[in-house]
Amino acid sequence: WSVGSAFSSPFFFPSPIAVCAAIADLTESGVLPTAIVISYFRILTGWVIGCAIAVPLAVVAGRITLVRQMVEPFFNFFRFIPPIAFLGVAILWFGIGENSKIAIILYTSLFTVFMNTMAGAASVDESPGRAALCLGATRRQVLLRVILPATVPAILVGMRIGMGFSFMTVVAAEMIAANVSGGILIYNARLFLKTAKVFAGIFPL
Repeated sequence: WSVGSAFSSPFFFPSPIAVCAAIADLTESGVLPTAIVISYFRILTGWVIGCAIAVPLAVVAGRITLVRQMVEPFFNFFRFIPPIAFLGVAILWFGIGENSKIAIILYTSLFTVFMNTMAGAASVDESPGRAALCLGATRRQVLLRVILPATVPAILVGMRIGMGFSFMTVVAAEMIAANVSGGILIYNARLFLKTAKVFAGIFPL
């Protein structure tokens, strides 16, 4: 990085020292911590809500074939639409404040977590559940103590992927509609050719 920046203009490719200086300057002024806290708040809020909705619905869909056949085509259709494509609609419905960004993050994480969890729940071996029923367990106990624990790996994979997608989505959303955030920090720094500050905003995200 240092060698490459030595042969480049600082406006095009700043050195590590320049980026560190920009991080220190933005941190001292409070701009960078504030922007990162706001961006993380949006990511975590939308992601948590999306996971809370997706997991129980996906477990039900994964275990009931009729429900899975009904919802899977719709989820497979909408999950391939880029979340940022709905930003204009989200702003129209929820305004330019926090709700529109959180709604986009929720949309991003919801489908990823749902599809992974549903696939995991549908692939759980039936034998342990049947054995539990034979030993006197109720269907509710089988769901909570056999099927749900067996689905946890798929749930965690979906949550992890959904979190990664949420970080990508929030930056794009904030560049279009935000006042203070990591995305708008990067966007404004680009406009004024402060490339070191662009990198300073990228690293925490």
